Amino acid sequence: MSELIFTRPAAVWEEATPVGNGRLGAMVHGGFPVERISLNEDTFWSGPADTTVPEVPAGLLHEVRRLVRAGEHVAAGDLLRRTQGADAEAYQPVGDLEITHVELDSDGTFRRSLDLRDGVSIVERGRFRQEVLASADHQVVAIHLSGRSDGWVNADLRWTTPQQRADIRPDGDGLALTVSAPRHVIPWPRRDGEVAADDDSMRAFAVFDVVADGGRVETTVDTVRVRGASAATVYVAIRTSFDGWDRPPARAGFEEQARMDVDRARAAGWAAIRAAHVAEHQALMDRVTLTVGTAEDRSGQPTDERLVRRAAGEPDEQLPVLAFEFGRYLLAASSRPGTQAANLQGVWNPHVVPPWNCEYTVNINAEMNYWPAETTALAECHEPLLRMIGELAQAGRATARGLYGARGWTCHHNTDLWRITVPVGMGQGDPMWAQWPMAGAWLATHLAEHWRFGRDLDFLRRALPIAADAARFVLDLLVENADGHLITSPSTSPENQFATSAGPASVEDGTAMDLVLARELFEFLIEAEAALGTVEPDDHAAIEEARQALPRLAPLRIGSQGQILEWSAERTEVEPHHRHVSHLVGFYPGRTSTGDATLAAAARRSLELRRDAGTGWSIAWKIGLWARLRDGDAAHRLIGEYLTPVRSDAQFQGGGVYPALLCAHPPFQIDGNFGVTAAVAELLVQSHGLTDGVPVIELLPALPSAWPAGRVTGLRARGAITIEELTWADGTLTGARLTAAAPTTVDVVASGRRERITLAAGDHHTVR
Repeated sequence: MSELIFTRPAAVWEEATPVGNGRLGAMVHGGFPVERISLNEDTFWSGPADTTVPEVPAGLLHEVRRLVRAGEHVAAGDLLRRTQGADAEAYQPVGDLEITHVELDSDGTFRRSLDLRDGVSIVERGRFRQEVLASADHQVVAIHLSGRSDGWVNADLRWTTPQQRADIRPDGDGLALTVSAPRHVIPWPRRDGEVAADDDSMRAFAVFDVVADGGRVETTVDTVRVRGASAATVYVAIRTSFDGWDRPPARAGFEEQARMDVDRARAAGWAAIRAAHVAEHQALMDRVTLTVGTAEDRSGQPTDERLVRRAAGEPDEQLPVLAFEFGRYLLAASSRPGTQAANLQGVWNPHVVPPWNCEYTVNINAEMNYWPAETTALAECHEPLLRMIGELAQAGRATARGLYGARGWTCHHNTDLWRITVPVGMGQGDPMWAQWPMAGAWLATHLAEHWRFGRDLDFLRRALPIAADAARFVLDLLVENADGHLITSPSTSPENQFATSAGPASVEDGTAMDLVLARELFEFLIEAEAALGTVEPDDHAAIEEARQALPRLAPLRIGSQGQILEWSAERTEVEPHHRHVSHLVGFYPGRTSTGDATLAAAARRSLELRRDAGTGWSIAWKIGLWARLRDGDAAHRLIGEYLTPVRSDAQFQGGGVYPALLCAHPPFQIDGNFGVTAAVAELLVQSHGLTDGVPVIELLPALPSAWPAGRVTGLRARGAITIEELTWADGTLTGARLTAAAPTTVDVVASGRRERITLAAGDHHTVR
């Protein structure tokens, strides 16, 4: 049963259940007598951002490199602060629809649930029922209130908003809310930032209409009253003045568009909207199913109680399955073709000054959001990120040229709706996070993955110039070290520091992550040209540069404790158990480090030294790494760590999940939800390996012993393969059926046997 279940309303926002259609997000609290539906729209941000590229004194980069070579790492970092620009802007809440129930009997059992397969949040109290969904077809949030007898629905509906600049007025059979976002928000937790709106701010227009069955509907200046109805449906639409990432928010007609959304929904009616939504949502969710055969089945019990019991040692192997399904649900709900990419909190946020501005942190978190997109058959949900990469490529050229005198494009560790690409912090940002210019290289690997899973040559032709331009920047960042190898300089390993006599430092040259990302990017360019046959001359020239640089890249090094070295030399870590494991990116989600047994042993040692604990997303990353190292039991142990229940008011006290399974950094970040889903898929199917350029598909490469029997359907593999069905019993594969979406040749490894198969599009292959 793919359902989150609770026996009480949400006590705080983090305990509510999320619904979304990619553009609109709503959190359903299930409160009584006052229900609260918290609403977001994916283009409602503060800003526009200041995207000015700072003026850099001539010779600054040369001086930074000299300081690094001289061992003056702190001074190098201090000098790089002069390249920092304005902070990213913040994703904003629109407001809450409050529903106050009048004369409703509070007796009876309470049940609050979220059906992941249907995409409907349901609240039942005695004879009363509330259903909430976010329709992708009709672009509204629809709320249906009903009772078991006529005249049961009596409610007052009104808008509330945390925004300072707001206007509420009657609109048809409902109410309209117009809000303006803050012009600028300084990132949390620096809460002294300006949060006032002005005439140039982004505006959002939200409107709801109420359609009642029987009874009457009355609208006052700020309230809609429903009395004596047997049922009532509320249609909520939101549009904003956003007019594009590279233009001020001045789009006309967005209010009329929201009204048209409501009118269209009213004309369709609740029954049709619900049926269309369930069919559309199930079409995505039903592509992949996972069953783990164990003795216990607690799927009908409250989710929050199951978390507590599992943490106390009670077995519940269906809970990891639920977490796997929840990640797929959240991706489908927060990222659809044509929408904005899922941010740090997907599409859900209640704060005007949210944690980390609810931005895109592209040194791990935004990438992790999309790790399950290809493997778990939600490739179209990848589209918003892939489109954002193209926009960043345009925005990042000025940054590459202005700060580094480099070709191509770059992006640092943060971006937002306005596609900022400069190091953020205005000279106050710590170099350990601000001075990381390799986001373009990492993001470009998502272009590679979308190609590898789908084998769409038209997509590859569009993606190659973006990746080639990312490579031009990396090529210009490379310098030769004393050993004759090429290394990036200056270089950091995201958000980690090492000790020096002058204090903690982060800036050096040739970090492991930089070199792995360069290798992953260069290899993709060569792969793309081979697949396409002919490319544009400029792109061919960049590919040839990458081909020449590839064998000269400095290799990964192993330290005195048998670990992968994170920096160019063995350094004393300021925080030995740091949450980032950036130096292991070539093992997961990358692939360039996985074929070397010596490096694999060193990666294992690195994970042992970092230990299991971490933020929610950090634990998810480690689960994926253990899967790639083929240690299913270690991965399973960390799944238990990830499913540790965290108090909803906890901050910075270790990762886990909130009662509604949302990932706890803490505070809430959605990346861990996606990372765990991707990692579970890696336990069952892996396809990152190559033999003579042919993808290698491994079935059950890291099956945990706690999952002795099971069945999974619909997982995808590189080489345009879908594993239609994969079954196992007593820890051993019992059968698999593969289907090709495009002409392909792959190696299939199962039960110790390897088989090379060549399939035409639509062909099937059975493994026993």
